[in-house]
Amino acid sequence: MFDYIKHLYKGILLIVIIAAILLFSDLNNRNKQKKENRFFDIKHRSEFFAEPGETYKIGIVYFAPDISLDILFNGLFTGLKEIGFVKDSNLQVTFSHANGETGNIQPVLQNMDNKDVDLIMTMTTPCLTGACAAIKNKNVVFTYCYDPITAGAGKSYSDHLPNITGVGSFPPIEQTINFIEKLLPGIKSVGTIYNSSEANSRKVMSVARELFKQKGIKLKEMTVTNANEVYQAAQVITSRDIQALWITGDNTSLQAFDGILKNTDRSKIPLIVNDIEFVEKGATAAIGIGWYHTGYKTAPMVARVLLGENTENIPIENIVEENIDINFDKIEKLEIQIPDDIFDFINAKSEKLKLTKKLNLTLIQYNDSPISEPSHEGIIDALVNLGLRPEIDFELTARNAQADISTLNLIVDATITENYDLVFVTSTPTLQTAAKKIKNTPVVFSVVADPIIAGAGKSFTEHLPNFTGISTLGDFEGMIKLLKQILPDAKTIGTLFTPGEINSVNNKDELEKYANQYGLKLIVVPVNSSSEVTDAAKSLISNDLDAICQIVDNLTSSSYPTILKISKKANIPFFGFVSKQANDGAVAVVARDYYQAGVDAVNLANKIFKGENPKDIPFEFVSKTNIIINLDAAKFYGINICGDVIKSADKILY
Repeated sequence: MFDYIKHLYKGILLIVIIAAILLFSDLNNRNKQKKENRFFDIKHRSEFFAEPGETYKIGIVYFAPDISLDILFNGLFTGLKEIGFVKDSNLQVTFSHANGETGNIQPVLQNMDNKDVDLIMTMTTPCLTGACAAIKNKNVVFTYCYDPITAGAGKSYSDHLPNITGVGSFPPIEQTINFIEKLLPGIKSVGTIYNSSEANSRKVMSVARELFKQKGIKLKEMTVTNANEVYQAAQVITSRDIQALWITGDNTSLQAFDGILKNTDRSKIPLIVNDIEFVEKGATAAIGIGWYHTGYKTAPMVARVLLGENTENIPIENIVEENIDINFDKIEKLEIQIPDDIFDFINAKSEKLKLTKKLNLTLIQYNDSPISEPSHEGIIDALVNLGLRPEIDFELTARNAQADISTLNLIVDATITENYDLVFVTSTPTLQTAAKKIKNTPVVFSVVADPIIAGAGKSFTEHLPNFTGISTLGDFEGMIKLLKQILPDAKTIGTLFTPGEINSVNNKDELEKYANQYGLKLIVVPVNSSSEVTDAAKSLISNDLDAICQIVDNLTSSSYPTILKISKKANIPFFGFVSKQANDGAVAVVARDYYQAGVDAVNLANKIFKGENPKDIPFEFVSKTNIIINLDAAKFYGINICGDVIKSADKILY
């Protein structure tokens, strides 16, 4: 009897264990499906936000610590924070590096592959090369890498290893050689040191050899296998007949940068690099990559993978922001006479702002939209291009009202009580609120169609004393002309507008003025909330339209995918005023460049940083407008776009 009960107990226990395993497995599957569904619900958004209550884990593997990598980390974690992934909060990060030894990379990667992390990030080409072979269990997102294809990540940016994607940043080699030639007229010979086992360095050298040859400049190369050999290699190369030493982003050489610098200083040879941060350490000049920008732009890709998107479907990207920096103290010591045209070569964005204190800045946004987000990016990038280091030279706090006026008022009220040096605002509702309340702190606006009707002043020169900014009023006449070129027989066009947004009413009126001028009838349908967009769009297309020409406002800019979907279903061509709409299926857009609006806003802010009074700084129009034609969308609607239109476009999508 006892044996029978014992066997029965074992059987019941086994059933319970199996049931628990199945339940746990099903729970994992349901959680996985839940995450996948959450992702696909938001995949068309321009940003990817962390899920409330979730904790994410990433492991970062890199070759060795260096100052450029520190800058990239700053950009990466700033970018992640802005989309809800906060380091040491809901984002847990494990760091591991190979201590500058290639032989350590494989075991470090294998160890990380066995850790409890959601994805692995690799920094530097040697670590990416190692990950291509070593990482079997995790997804990989790479950055801080010159040439991912040479590193083994795939055959092309779209055809890559299924568990690996990321951001490459190939250095500006041709620009570097041009700069050297201008800085040292008549130069005949340049030396370089690199590790021939690093795929990134081999690729750079293969490009550089041909370019130097075309210029008639001899490139003298010294190869090393580890950092211990670099000092001696620098001794040898500087003793040869060279007029400059150039070091690209070779990980091994940069680990021994001090040894290289000691030899170039002793030999009085200019040291040119492709990493801006090394100018502060003594390099003569740098024509290099803005690594903060690269890290910042990598963040959305990391978010996409953390939220469940398949890495196989995410193309590799190449992101390079070229910066130039010159060490004028070193130039003077080397007794180099800078040619007059060298400053023509240097982009104006390389001008460095000198500060006496850390800047405390804030950005107030009304909502997330395809027009506010690029401006935000432009502001960040332009501040960095002034030579300002995030969290060191400036801190920018971004606040978003999520399209709620009450929240917007609370944000502006809080801003007044805090000690900000300058306030950036985007969108007309934000400017209207700020104009009523902020009286003492300098305010710079962007992504505002008409700042006058928003209450910021009587004219572009006579305005509120603490306000200045950038108007992005649409090119309505340019749009109507383009539409008539593409659809010469068009008689009637339509748009939705938001009566509660003064900018929307103004944009509607401007579009109607030019439509009438060019013989077009404009049908307008009001919409007051996102829930009304579908019905309003259906009402609009019932008017026998030849095209939808959708104006910009905060509501319709966020809801345009719905309008576009309905226009496609009704086979009515869609025209827009936002660049992203061309990518999503608009036939054509005449778009103010909202990224450039952010950059232009910082250019005005820079005048304030330098001591100018905002009341003396006139409002300006955004400096760039883009005409983008989508030939594939035109084909969908049966439209044949003539050659003259194609020639006039800034960008053609196929």
